[in-house]
Amino acid sequence: MKDTRAAIVESAFRLFIERGYEGASMADLVAVTGLSKGAVYHHFKDKDALHDAAIEHFFLRFFGADEVAATSESEGLDAVLADLCAGYVRLLDAISAVVPDRAAYYRFVFSILPKVKDQLRGQIADARRRIAAAAAFDLGQGILVESLESRTIADHCLSLIEGTALLCVVEGREDVATALARSVENYVRLLRR
Repeated sequence: MKDTRAAIVESAFRLFIERGYEGASMADLVAVTGLSKGAVYHHFKDKDALHDAAIEHFFLRFFGADEVAATSESEGLDAVLADLCAGYVRLLDAISAVVPDRAAYYRFVFSILPKVKDQLRGQIADARRRIAAAAAFDLGQGILVESLESRTIADHCLSLIEGTALLCVVEGREDVATALARSVENYVRLLRR
């Protein structure tokens, strides 16, 4: 059973997706929860605090230190990409559990971008470093062909993950996990000796 705070955040997220931040008043947010005004204000002092909680729960927590973990010096590209793809799928699944339309993720990202751009850039940089370190490890082991620099491989992988997920949403494909796995496996296969 969800706690009250989580239920409020989920209800608010649905409304933010449907109407945007500007189109959702605090009165609307209270109404969609089915709770009293006092119950909602007990957990959130205002609309901005509720919006921040929705951003954290449905987006930022998937890009935090636990999700974009440090790479050990001996972690290969396959393991890093599998981990990043799994994190992406967890993010989409969490959003889909509340808003069945997977395109909601993209609407949400673009609506919150001004608020989270710096933090998101940092997390992308961390993921890029993690992939580049894994590619450098595999290059050093002779597992990958040395035709591309590790940073270039990292940029390709980030683009491939985001692009594959976006295509799945646009084309209405449900199995994002399989599509991501297939895409990164095929790309890494091209890099092998």
